[in-house]
Amino acid sequence: MDSKRTYNYQTKLFWIVNVFYWMLVFVFVTIQYSREREYKVGVLDAKLQAYNQVILREYRENGNFNDKLLNSYFHDESVRVTVIDHSGNVLFDNSVDSLANHRDRREFVGALRDGHSYTIRRLSQSNNQEYFYSATAGNNVVVRTALPYDVNLANILKGELEYIWVVIGIAAIINIILYFAIGRIGSEVKKLQTFAELAATGNIDDYDVSVFSDDELGQVSKMIVKMYLDLKRISVERDKSMAEAIFEEKEKIRIKHQLTSNINHELKTPVQAISGCFETVLNNNLNEETRTRLLQTGYANALRLTNLLGDVTLITRITDDRESLPMTEVDINEVINNIRAEVDGYGIDKKMRINVDMPESVIVKGNRQLIDAIFRNLVNNAVAYSGGRDIFIAVTDEDEFYKFDFYDNGTGVEPQHLPHIFERFYRIDTGRSRKNGGTGLGLSIVRNAVAFHGGEIEARNRRFAGLEFLFSLHK
Repeated sequence: MDSKRTYNYQTKLFWIVNVFYWMLVFVFVTIQYSREREYKVGVLDAKLQAYNQVILREYRENGNFNDKLLNSYFHDESVRVTVIDHSGNVLFDNSVDSLANHRDRREFVGALRDGHSYTIRRLSQSNNQEYFYSATAGNNVVVRTALPYDVNLANILKGELEYIWVVIGIAAIINIILYFAIGRIGSEVKKLQTFAELAATGNIDDYDVSVFSDDELGQVSKMIVKMYLDLKRISVERDKSMAEAIFEEKEKIRIKHQLTSNINHELKTPVQAISGCFETVLNNNLNEETRTRLLQTGYANALRLTNLLGDVTLITRITDDRESLPMTEVDINEVINNIRAEVDGYGIDKKMRINVDMPESVIVKGNRQLIDAIFRNLVNNAVAYSGGRDIFIAVTDEDEFYKFDFYDNGTGVEPQHLPHIFERFYRIDTGRSRKNGGTGLGLSIVRNAVAFHGGEIEARNRRFAGLEFLFSLHK
């Protein structure tokens, strides 16, 4: 099977330019050759016109012309002289004795019309020889002189071949220079082609634009590469942002579904407990002690249900309705002092000391409810599950953040649970957590509230005892 032959850009451009270039050279040489030939014809015609004027002057003075007069004026025997009246009758000819009427000869007709005329090459009907004719019109006659159109005259009238060869030589040199100039352009195009091939494979992250020259074409090539790289970077960033947005949206949907499922599961226990307690009280004749115990159980589950709904509402606002949360200046000292007063009001079995090491004024711009939820949930988590007697809160002031170190001296958490304690509804000890009234959302609220204020949080076991939370809040 025949395959179609392809040519690169440099070859195509060279041949296209080359064809037009040599066409231009050909037209130039042809015009110059024609102009040179016309110049030589004009010189020869002027010479013969001078002969004609001499003969016309003699004819005006003497009324005739003969061989004797011709020999006295002209020594060139090759010159043919003919005198013709305005009717075309030949009055004198030094080469032929008897001639037919000349009224249809081109040079004769042109001389009568314009005063003088010439014919470069015409075959004489009298002696079958080719001549160069030049005719001049007088008052009564037309004088025509002619030279035989032989090899010598043809060589005299043709253009100078040396000039043509010089022009062709110069044109060839320019053609060679043109080849290398086009080669340089082709080289830049080849570099662009290489870049395009690399771009198609995606291997252009570290493309070196210095391979292009510093001329206009090289600058254009560099701009093309730069624009492509910028567009690729923007496209990658856009795709990444879209992927992150899609992932975030899917994650929100997943979390909502998970939250809904977990809420349904968490609501069943207190609702069933409340329903069971009330049903037992209403349908049975119970003694006062049993009746009071059932009502207390129902009330405790009602409180747990209230806490759960409150936590769900809060965490939903953090994740889905951030703009509605008001921002004010919040005094962290005041928040912690309020929580400390509440802890002091707990029963003896749950009383813990809160030890604070922080500056007198720690002010952040944030949401008071969320900041309160951070410290309240951490304190409640320590009181309910740590088994310790002391809580420690230390604050470090940095340029843009306050760094908080919150820890207790309790039992800590087993290492396998640490990565999951901030997950929603994650419980280390399910039975104990429900007994203490926990909703499983406290530490998840803490993490989201810290993130809302531009900070990060991590949990770790202390070396000797207790669980430690390290987090930051943007000032």
